[in-house]
Amino acid sequence: MELRESYINNWATIVIAFCLLLLVIAKWIYKSEFYHLLSAAISNRYIKVSRNENPNHGLRIITVTVYTIGLALWITKLSFTEGQLLLDFKTFTLILTGLTIFILAKRYFSMMIASLMKFDEILELIEYHRNTYRAVLGILLIIVNLLIYYTFHDSIVAVRLISIVSIFMFVIYNFIILYTYSKSLLQHSFYFILYLCALETAPYLLLYKYIMLSRAY
Repeated sequence: MELRESYINNWATIVIAFCLLLLVIAKWIYKSEFYHLLSAAISNRYIKVSRNENPNHGLRIITVTVYTIGLALWITKLSFTEGQLLLDFKTFTLILTGLTIFILAKRYFSMMIASLMKFDEILELIEYHRNTYRAVLGILLIIVNLLIYYTFHDSIVAVRLISIVSIFMFVIYNFIILYTYSKSLLQHSFYFILYLCALETAPYLLLYKYIMLSRAY
């Protein structure tokens, strides 16, 4: 049992340390913009100002990478807690691979459909807004993972409660995005409903199916 916990702590510690290293690099390279980016957690001012300028895409890439890795760690732990998957590095890499493919494919299919349906400019604003929130949520996920992997690693109730609070915050941020652009989106109501069904609902069902299928491996 002690050897197993040591193994889990070893690979999880390396992954979390890597995420922290990426954030340190981002803070060192982009300095003041990094702090402005984090201010998006409580205010839309940075998003409104920076979306019309030429933001550093490198900062977005680093923070979204941290978000994706953190999300994969969280899903791995939650799936193990619910008795669905093993808590090992192989499971984590399978989930991380699926998440990465999911985010990239969803992004490019969204751009393609939005271009065909003539609301690509709105989608670009939504994606910019979403990636900014992902940067904030990426840091939140590091805290969440530290709690569920170390502080409350043996408590099923604590892991579930922390996960419920995290999911609630994810929902809130997505609701803010939809509400912010609701007037613009309603001008393309038919195509937007089609977009929601095809690229905002179905992909998550496919991702869930992928995670469940990974149990066989």
